[in-house]
Amino acid sequence: MEENKTMIKTLKAQAKWIQGTKIESETRGLKIIIDKPLEENGTNLGPKPSELSLEALGGCILFAYLYAAEKLKVDIEDLKVDLEGDVVPGGWIDEQNIERAGFKQVRFIVQVKTNDSKENIEQVHQLAQKVSPMFDNFSHSVKLEGTFSIL
Repeated sequence: MEENKTMIKTLKAQAKWIQGTKIESETRGLKIIIDKPLEENGTNLGPKPSELSLEALGGCILFAYLYAAEKLKVDIEDLKVDLEGDVVPGGWIDEQNIERAGFKQVRFIVQVKTNDSKENIEQVHQLAQKVSPMFDNFSHSVKLEGTFSIL
């Protein structure tokens, strides 16, 4: 697929350290608290970043399912996704002998209540995975650039 530069939309967010392990993140005027759990010396006021990424993946998969079901004219009565991700505290080495700090594996199962056939839901599942931006982000590397400035 050829990239159309006029179609690129830049999404923005900002995260600000409040105190201790408490971070406030904001996008489109919507704020959330990011924190660590008590067992990681946090205050448990919000999910930690890796948990938020699982939540984002889950939400995106459900939006993609709803889109795919509508496009394929498949009736869905109820929809839920359970996700889990494996992390290795302190990091791990991947197959290319590269040190990694993120998820080693992520798994999900979508539970669908429908009167439609298993074959139709399989088509929804395949299309949803194809159109979900977060599924794509988790499945493929994304170019990431980071800099800093002194306040």
